[in-house]
Amino acid sequence: MSTPREWPTDLDECHRLLAELADHCERAQRQNTHLSAHAADLRGALDEAAQIHDQVVREKDELIEAQRLEIQMYRRYIFGPRRERLVDDAGQGFLFEFDLPAPEALPQPPAANVAAPPRRRRGSRKPDFDRLPQVRVEHDLPEADKTCSCCGQTKTRIGEDEARVLEFIPARFELQLHILPKYACARCRDGVSAPEVPTRPISKCLAGAGVLAQLITAKFAEHQPLYRIEDASARYGLHLPRSTLCDWVSGTAELLRPLYDLQKKLVLGSPVIWIDDTAVTVLTREKPGSRTGRFWVYIGDNEHAYDVYDFTESRRRDGPRQFLRGYSGCLQADAYGGYDGIYLESDGAVREVACWAHARRKFFDLRASFAVPTSLILGMIARLYEIEDRCRPLDDAGRLALRQAESLPVLGRLRTELDRLKAELLPKSALAIAVGYALNQWKALTRYASDGRLSIDNNASERVLKTVAIGRKNWLFLGSVKAGSRAAVLSTIIAGAKRHQLEPWAYLRDVILTLSVDASDNSLLRLLPDRWAQTHPEHILTHRLNESREKARRRDARRSHRRPLR
Repeated sequence: MSTPREWPTDLDECHRLLAELADHCERAQRQNTHLSAHAADLRGALDEAAQIHDQVVREKDELIEAQRLEIQMYRRYIFGPRRERLVDDAGQGFLFEFDLPAPEALPQPPAANVAAPPRRRRGSRKPDFDRLPQVRVEHDLPEADKTCSCCGQTKTRIGEDEARVLEFIPARFELQLHILPKYACARCRDGVSAPEVPTRPISKCLAGAGVLAQLITAKFAEHQPLYRIEDASARYGLHLPRSTLCDWVSGTAELLRPLYDLQKKLVLGSPVIWIDDTAVTVLTREKPGSRTGRFWVYIGDNEHAYDVYDFTESRRRDGPRQFLRGYSGCLQADAYGGYDGIYLESDGAVREVACWAHARRKFFDLRASFAVPTSLILGMIARLYEIEDRCRPLDDAGRLALRQAESLPVLGRLRTELDRLKAELLPKSALAIAVGYALNQWKALTRYASDGRLSIDNNASERVLKTVAIGRKNWLFLGSVKAGSRAAVLSTIIAGAKRHQLEPWAYLRDVILTLSVDASDNSLLRLLPDRWAQTHPEHILTHRLNESREKARRRDARRSHRRPLR
């Protein structure tokens, strides 16, 4: 740096130096501004890169967690129990208190509507052999052993012992020859008189009602594929080819279709319908391979106690929309999006009722990863089901009053917890998805609390569809689309017999005999399974009734040991 003695004294030189200095400062300022802007860009790029990195890491963590949960569910599906049960010990009770106000005392329903179930004496499990045909088989001594070895006198019969042996006589076919005598006047020869030919269940078909009833029972009640029934027919003394059996199944389905249509009409008159579907493989004849069809079940309430099946070639909403055309009432189903169009098109005539079992299952599958929040939510859902246990013997009015007094506070507390979790969780986490499912369906999930006719879940339809799932493991596929429609008719008839605990062969045989002669409306009404059970009590499977009652008694006794909830 120059000293003051070296500074120039010439004015022009000073101006030149000042101009150079000003120019230098300006360049430095511009460079500093450029460097500052570049540094800001670098900081922004680093922050953006850090955010992208955090987002990638978070997405990877969410993907890993989702895959871990999926593997965990697969392992449970393969190796673990299927039952979604929280309390294995009946005396353990619930784990959480919910800090809810004590419900007010409810008025007791009329005694006629809420009668205490009578105590039933447990029936004997010993089979009733006396109702069987008895064949007496004598085992006598040889004549030589009937003579006394001491005095030589013939021994006198003083009594007998009885030893029972249960035997089995295989089923057999018999060919009935219907003799139709012909009469004519030998004098005037004025024509021939003869009785009418008995009506056949299927036109130009040799099979009688008993054979057709056995065929349908074996295939749709006992889930035997036709090739096994073919082998069984050979064992019974007559080989019946599968092609013949297929024709008989088809003809029987067409014969029973009027009864199917009547049950469908009655179910559509039910104020509540439970609906569900399941997949089935269907062979296609137009091109090689197969496609996935659907069986749908529509369940009426106790006043319309029929389970009606329907078959569609896909899971599009066209099938339920066509079946439910003109229906007005509550439709209890899962959250399948195909039902949304039915609710919208009905303009409020069809009201959606969701299933708490589906909502609960999503939290149940996450217990290992989110123990604390899922345990609290599952505990509150268990409280709702405990209230439903006490609702079961009540009429609709009593059930509604109990739900309004006790279920609504639990639902309010549950909604608060779900809202809190939604605000805290990452949107794509597994628990957030479960919470979102419950919140999106909240109006439909809580509708049951405002109507005593509704159920808390849709398990009724899932239980009915188990018969299709069991059969599907045996017969594996449907031969054609038309076979699906026929299977829906026959499955409906069998489901009616099962719902009312009827012996299916006896019921089917009478239905086939009646419809082959008279298919009028009065005959169809008499053949409805609930009405047929009233006129044929001897064909009710009492052991099934006793078994279901005993199962319900044990369930109620187990649940009654739970710690009372405050």
